[in-house]
Amino acid sequence: MKSISTLSLALIATLALSTIHPTTAAALPQPLNSSTINDNTTISTAATTSRAGFFESLQFPSPSTPTTGNHATSTSNPLTTKFIIPNETGPSSWSCSYMAQSITSTSQGTSIAIGKKSHRKQFSCGELISRETNLDYGRYSVDMISTNTKGHVSGFFLIAPDGASEIDIELTGLDSTVVWINVWKNGAQHSIKIPLGFDASKGWHTYTIEWRKGYLAWYVDNKLVHKRSDVATLDPRKNLYKLVLNSWTNQGNDQWAGRFSLPSGGKEVKTQFRNLRYSP
Repeated sequence: MKSISTLSLALIATLALSTIHPTTAAALPQPLNSSTINDNTTISTAATTSRAGFFESLQFPSPSTPTTGNHATSTSNPLTTKFIIPNETGPSSWSCSYMAQSITSTSQGTSIAIGKKSHRKQFSCGELISRETNLDYGRYSVDMISTNTKGHVSGFFLIAPDGASEIDIELTGLDSTVVWINVWKNGAQHSIKIPLGFDASKGWHTYTIEWRKGYLAWYVDNKLVHKRSDVATLDPRKNLYKLVLNSWTNQGNDQWAGRFSLPSGGKEVKTQFRNLRYSP
């Protein structure tokens, strides 16, 4: 078994500062609907002594993805052994439905695209929800390339079963030169906009959440961008947090993310993910 500090999950699609940035006043994102994770899907429990099974490397050829049912569980998609893949479902107020067809795996990683594959909503989007049920304090990192398409949101976050407690990193197409970090507690959010100093849609960058009992910290390319201890999180040993990767749009978030429309000329709107990592 590999050392847990070096285990990684390769995922791809279209994903420096030593001081803390001040809060930037701006429109805040809408809360995630609790149906994102409260889906009555049976989730296997991992051994309490190791999260290695979830964070091992996953590099696959493109799978044939199931297209029916509310949750993709077919073994034809190797990602389903590690993730719940919602299909034709999602927050009822959103403009997109999570579709299994939105997710594409390659030997490089995983992409989650926005399209027109939903029969229920204006757009299709996608989400991966970890099946791991023993997430704990530590550092969670992923490489991402987002887009600069207005209305598109790329997300990487931890969420508690109540659906009202989250630790977030989000990138929006309205301004791909900033990252939004957020903590939700009891449905109230504490959102901060951080200038990146680069365009997140132009190349790979590493985004990290450090979750400790006494504080939270966020890093970009291994450099601290914000740290806070004023918002307490739920105890992970008593609340089975999930790790989530997603790519979505919602016309109700125009002020925060921009107004979405599919680009002309066949341009893809997708988030790329790779190298999902955990260290205690």
